[in-house]
Parts: sequence; C-alpha cells; structure tokens
Amino acid sequence: MKSGWKVSWGEFAAIFVIFVVLAGVLLPSLSRSREASRRASCQNNLKQMGLVCKMFANESAGERWPPLSRIPNNWIFDMNHVYPEYLTDLQILICPDSPFAPHVEWTAPECVTSLFYNYTGWLLQNDEQAFALFETYYTMPDAVIDGSTLKVSTPVWAGFDQSGRDAEGSMAVVWDRVPLTDREFSHAEPGVNVLIMDGHVEWVPYSYYNKSRFFPVTRMAAETFGSVLPTPSSACAN
Repeated sequence: MKSGWKVSWGEFAAIFVIFVVLAGVLLPSLSRSREASRRASCQNNLKQMGLVCKMFANESAGERWPPLSRIPNNWIFDMNHVYPEYLTDLQILICPDSPFAPHVEWTAPECVTSLFYNYTGWLLQNDEQAFALFETYYTMPDAVIDGSTLKVSTPVWAGFDQSGRDAEGSMAVVWDRVPLTDREFSHAEPGVNVLIMDGHVEWVPYSYYNKSRFFPVTRMAAETFGSVLPTPSSACAN
C-alpha cells in the first residue's frame, strides 16, 4: 500500500498565494535595507574625504584646502595634490548607490571625475556665490584664480540647522552631485548627502524649490556643477 502527502490544486493555490504575499512584503524591505546600506557607504566616503581635506590643510601653507581639478567640468580635488599621500583609495570617490557605479572603476588618478561627488575648494553659502564661482572658472585663466581668497559670511541652513552650531557645523565642503534629472541622483530618493566642515554628514532632500540659502541642494547647483557629465583627462588610458 503506497502512502504519501497529496496536495490538491486548491491547497497548492493557497500555498502559492501565501508565497506571493510574503514576497511582496519581504522584497521591498530587503530593497530598502540594501539602499540604506549603500547610502551609509556613500556617507562614509564623504567622511573619508573630510579627513583628506583636514590632513591636507594641516600641512599646506596657509592651511589651504586641496585645489580644484584642472580638468574642465571636473568639480573634484586635483588628484595630483592629494593622491596617494592623503587619498590612498580612489574608490571612495565612487558612490555605490549611484546608477553610474556599476560601470565605473578608477584605476588611475587621471581617470577620476566628479561624476559622484562635487567639491569646489571654496566656502560657498548660497546660489549667488556658487554661480559667480562657476562663471569665473569659465571666463578667467587659472593663473588669476590660483592663490586667490574668497571671503564669505557663515551660512545657517534654516530648516536643517536649528542647533546653533558654529561655523564648522554649517558649512558644506563636499556633496553628492546634484544632477538635472531624477534618474541620475545617487540615491533612490532625490536628495543629497552633504559633508559639513566639522566632519559630519547630513542628508538633505532635493526640491526644485529649495531656496538659495540651501546651497548646494538647489536647482542652481544642478544647473552649474551638476549640469554636465564630466569626462576624465585625455591621459586616462580607459
């Protein structure tokens, strides 16, 4: 006499429905968990860049920050000044949460671009100053800009900084590139990780209507520093 467990079509259908429901509940949760992990990795990259800036400033004449790259449209550090002495791993300049990340691996400093993160080398507090800097770099020779000093007042990000922190607690240093299209944001939710001068990172939601004082998370940032996809130096083998 044969014995065994037999499942009717009705029972099979019920089990299948249960699996479908569980998948519908668990998969979004797993996706959010992966997103949070990648976002945390991007935030850690920014903190590492903050250490690069501090180490460079501590040893440079006049405590200046690293200079801006000389490659056109490349709003990131000049790799010749920070790699490998201060920045030992080029991959921290790649945000793993970005849609471009799977297609990029930098094996040489001349290949690095500002595809993922933006840095200007200046302390900017609003769209007006940022636009002036952007225009200056396209109209004046490097020799005139190098060694110059830009003085700005300390910004306070109303709505994001209500704790009365000092200047180092409110000044943006490096941030996720702010693109013109939603699909190019480094994260599923349109928003930007911003490294503040005191070393911590803040998440700031992006809106087309963000006011000028919320720079760099503004439309102007997208239309200037994030408006084009930067290209590597012609010396890059890849």
